Formats: sequence, structure tokens, C-alpha cells
Amino acid sequence: MTTAPSRVGVVMHWLFGRGEHRWRVADELQISAALGRIPLDAGSGLRRRVEAAGRRRDEGGARFLALFIYSPLGFVVWLPLIGMITFGSTRLISVFTALIFTTCTVGLWRTLLYRVLLARMMVPLVALISAYTWWVVYSMDSGMAGLSPPVARFSILVLIFGSLPGTFWFYRKWRRSVRVEAHAYDVLAIAVLHVADRIYEERNLWRRGAKVRQWCGSLENLAVEAARYLALRERIDPADAGLRSELRDEALRVGESIRLHKRALVTAVSAEDVERVVASLVNGIDALVREDRAALLANAPGLPSRASRLRAAGARVLPGVVLIGIAWALPLIPGISHTAESSARLMLLVLGVTSILSSPDAAGHVRDVLGKALPFK
Repeated sequence: MTTAPSRVGVVMHWLFGRGEHRWRVADELQISAALGRIPLDAGSGLRRRVEAAGRRRDEGGARFLALFIYSPLGFVVWLPLIGMITFGSTRLISVFTALIFTTCTVGLWRTLLYRVLLARMMVPLVALISAYTWWVVYSMDSGMAGLSPPVARFSILVLIFGSLPGTFWFYRKWRRSVRVEAHAYDVLAIAVLHVADRIYEERNLWRRGAKVRQWCGSLENLAVEAARYLALRERIDPADAGLRSELRDEALRVGESIRLHKRALVTAVSAEDVERVVASLVNGIDALVREDRAALLANAPGLPSRASRLRAAGARVLPGVVLIGIAWALPLIPGISHTAESSARLMLLVLGVTSILSSPDAAGHVRDVLGKALPFK
């Protein structure tokens, strides 16, 4: 890890230096092993460029979180959490649990971009759990006291006004030191390398449907990461909406070009077909480490027009909105008991949120749910 020769740098090296060194060594060994397995042009210098990209890449908060957990700085957060959980009331613990699930719901927003059903179901699942935990908090008796409420309140104050701001400050300092030489292309290049290595190692298993689904899931993840990193949001003035839109569309095109490889894997009839996909991914790695955006876009498919995308989004969102609207309109329908109305509303809300993500047939859901709730058929 690169740090400035200052007191902050000395403290951060003491907190993270050893862990960072171990992570770096392990990563370099994995990258070197992957480069030794997949087919490369010996005279292209690709191996050297990939190794350099691996050393300077910025993996964002994931690396910091891993280092934070195993560093002394973790006790700054763990101790007040332990005090809050140990001495706080059941209601306080429930509020903390609800906040965790709410944070997870916000953090999982990128799964909406995936075209893998399991990934896209994560947001509604976690959101429903979050809503349930908040409902438990709302309906819980506020008179339930903990072992020592003053200690629990002090732990909360330490956590909110001391631990979390301090951790965020260290994170900003650490991230700034890592970004000195890193570029958005570097982390994506290493991600493509690991996927290409995995597919090449397992190429003889092309007959296994479960294995092909795993390969496609890895490519889907790469497509989403490409749309994220190649948009270069951190290098653009937020007020420059035109440039942000242009680069975002280019990043989406590269993501679509990655998704095109899924068809080749699904329809593969030999290990050679899989090897051709790996060769294409290696060409992508070469373009990434050379920071050749034109090469990445050379064979990328075009995007549908903005109007077409808005129509597609509307077709996906409208059924869920209809279900949610009917959930709140149930009291206007005569003849439904209070118990049946509550059950039907909950089911319609769940189906509405889920259908926004997976676009099921809204009429079928309305018929099935109301058929159980209505006293007549």
C-alpha cells in the first residue's frame, strides 16, 4: 500500500500494512498462476502489463472492509456494538437489525442490473426482510428495558459520533493513497482474467449444464462490472451530464459485448468452442491493460434508443405498480373480511415488488390472490 510519509501514513501502515502486504502477495500469486494457465501470446508483453495492472488496481471498499475486519481498528466499532447488544433492550437490538437490513437493501441496488434471476431476487428478498424487521420494531412494546440502558445509550453515542466517522475518515485517506496510480480499467482487467482462467480450466466440462450456468453467471457479473467501471464516473464533473451519458452508454455497450459470450457457451458443442470464448476474453484483457477504449468498443453492439429503453422499463414496472395499487385499493372492494384483506394486501405487495424485477404476468397474480381473498368467485 502506498502511504505518505506523515503521521497519518505511519498510523495507517500500523493498522493495515501487514494485512495489505499479505493480501497483495496472495493476489500476485493468483494472477501469476492464472497467467501461466491461460493461452497467451508470448511476445505480446501482455503478462507484464496484466501483472502491473494487478499491482496498482483499486478494488474500492471491498479490500478496505477485508483489511478492517482483521485490523486493530475493528475494535473501534466492535466494542460499542457489543455494548449496545449486551446492555440494550430487545427493541434497540431490533432497530439495529432493521438498520442492517435496510443498509443491505441499499447496497444491493446493483443486482437490479443483473440478468440472473437469483441475483435480481436478492433486492426484493432483503427489502421484505427489512420491512418485516421495521414492522417488528413498530409493534414491539417500548417498555422492555435492557440490562443497563445508560451503557447501551453511551455505546450508541460512541458508535455514531466517534467510531463510524473515524472509520470513514480512515477509509477516505486509505482510498486516496491507493488511487495514486490506479485506473478504472485495472480492476476490470483482473476480474476478466480470473473468469477466463476459470472457464479455460473447466472447458472440458462443457456438457454439464450447471457448470455452463456458472460460467454465464460469471460473465453476467463481468458485464455489470464493466458498465460500472468503464463509465468513469469518478473522473467526470457531475455537472457534465452529456459526457456522463455518453460514457455510460459506451460502458453499457461493452457490457453487452461480454453478455454475447453467454450464447457461445450455452450452445458450445466442444471444448474448442469454449476456448474461442476464452481467446476473446483474453483480447479484452489486452485492450483493458492497454487502456484502449476504441478496441473495447470495436465489436460492441449498439444500444436501443432511449425511447425504446423507456418503453421496456415501463413494461417491466407497470405490472408491479398495478399490483401495489390494487393492494391499497382492497378496502374499496365490498365483501372482504379484515383478515382476508390484510393477507391479500401483503401478498399483493410482495408480488408487486417481485414483478417489478422479474416482470411476471400481473393479471395472473391478481386473479390468484383475489380468488383466495374474495368471498365469491
